[in-house]
Amino acid sequence: MVKAPIELIVFDMDGVLCHYDFPRRLACLAQKTGLDTDFIDERIFRSGFDDQGDQGRFSAAEYLRKFGDKLGVSVAREDWLWARRVPMTPDTAMLALVARLQEQQVQVAMLTNNGPLLQEGLAEVFTQAADLFGAQAYFSCQFSSTKEDPAIFHALLDSLGGRAERTLFIDDSEIYIAAARKAGLQVHHFAGIDGLLAALEPANILI
Repeated sequence: MVKAPIELIVFDMDGVLCHYDFPRRLACLAQKTGLDTDFIDERIFRSGFDDQGDQGRFSAAEYLRKFGDKLGVSVAREDWLWARRVPMTPDTAMLALVARLQEQQVQVAMLTNNGPLLQEGLAEVFTQAADLFGAQAYFSCQFSSTKEDPAIFHALLDSLGGRAERTLFIDDSEIYIAAARKAGLQVHHFAGIDGLLAALEPANILI
């Protein structure tokens, strides 16, 4: 149950603000590169390379160059962004909820485990989120960390001037929820908007 008072609500992106189909992303990358999906998955994702991008180890340009090096084929920026955009289906109900919270002067932010290329290209990939959150769309690479580490939440709150006990973090991953809880935030394990609305109701956040 969410406890009042809540001054700041932090939303995850993939799985909360949009539906994300990872196998479709692999298929899109295969279409653009002519490579096998399992090869792409092994070289980019299962190898830990993409995680390094999430941790801020590279600039956007470095990440894209190394991405191509890992695959043995050059990947254009627009193709990478296209392959990230196509598997994402915006959750219109959740986006409307964020807008409603903003109308009620509730501070909102987004925090996602993603790297510098998506941070740079968010407006091209997920326009609705870029428009809603603006500068308060945060990426793990900005903090040289990921949401598995409670320290990222302290760093985020320092950036926003927020207090842990008055911040609600919403994510679909129990691993990230556990880290946020350890950092002292209030949390909601997201499994759909109905459950979230039920959790917000006791705190009288929405009127």
